Amino acid sequence: MTATSAPRQDRDRPVPALSPRQTGFDLLLAVVCVAITLAVNLSGSESVSANREPDALTVVLTVLAVGSVALRRRFPLTTLALALAGVLGLVLVKGTVGMATIGPFVAAYAAVTYGSARNSRRAIALVILALALAVLLNPVDLSPEGAIISGAAFAGVILLATSTRARREAAEVDVRAAEQQVTLERERADVERERASFTATQERLRITRELHDVIGHAMSVMVVQAGAAGRLLDTADPARARIAVTEIENTGRRAMAEMRHLLGVVRDGGTEGDGSPRTPTPTLEDLRPLVARVEQAGLPATMVMHGVPLEVPPGIGLAAYRIVQEALTNCLKHSNASTPTPPVHPST
Repeated sequence: MTATSAPRQDRDRPVPALSPRQTGFDLLLAVVCVAITLAVNLSGSESVSANREPDALTVVLTVLAVGSVALRRRFPLTTLALALAGVLGLVLVKGTVGMATIGPFVAAYAAVTYGSARNSRRAIALVILALALAVLLNPVDLSPEGAIISGAAFAGVILLATSTRARREAAEVDVRAAEQQVTLERERADVERERASFTATQERLRITRELHDVIGHAMSVMVVQAGAAGRLLDTADPARARIAVTEIENTGRRAMAEMRHLLGVVRDGGTEGDGSPRTPTPTLEDLRPLVARVEQAGLPATMVMHGVPLEVPPGIGLAAYRIVQEALTNCLKHSNASTPTPPVHPST
């Protein structure tokens, strides 16, 4: 929505649909006003000697001038035109106007208050035109003082209606601003939820990759050690077989500890459900024990370092550790390593 579209929408805005209660109230108001006006005008208390005697025509014009207020909120400008036409008709046929001016007053207020901004200006122009025509027709029961009072009354009604309209429009602006703010907050919350969902998905993928690396490496080492232990038992070398079985146990324990650590990321607190502490995330410093375990599993491996070790961010250290671990795991799978060998200390 652009800054210039709002005024156009305000000018051409249709009148909101009325509820049955509002329609019933407007109809009741019209009936009461018509009844009072006819009672006063037919009684002759507002008539002068030059007025026409009440008849069917004056009654119809009176009903038109006052009864049209039943449509004041549904068709504000049309209601004003009908009310003014009824009063001007009474002036033209020299009928008693009297209380019939209630209709134009109510219709003018409604046209300025409930109509669009464009129709409000048209309503004011219509009132001015009707007053001018009334003066030109020279009503027999309207003195100059009465004309001034009627003009001032219409001016007061229009000012009151304009003030009411301004307050209503200000309230509507506040409501629209609040609705826009609610919409923005809802959209912002949706974006945050999507971001949190994406982050959670990425975290789950990371944990999945970590579990794959941990379990793959541990299972490869355990398979090699188990095969070696079985052959050692056949050669009646229980001591070396016991070493292989112990290494299987240690590898399993380390794998379980790393799995608890990874799964603990999605939990609150610093320990697992059984109270055991989580294993720290592997770093480059854990490469030496990794190489030693692979050697003990039967794959000769040597770790060579050049230069002075530098501290790296945890994420980079973990990535490097997993890369080396995956490479060693693949070597264990495809090298036919089957005999545990005494650990060889990596050279520096």
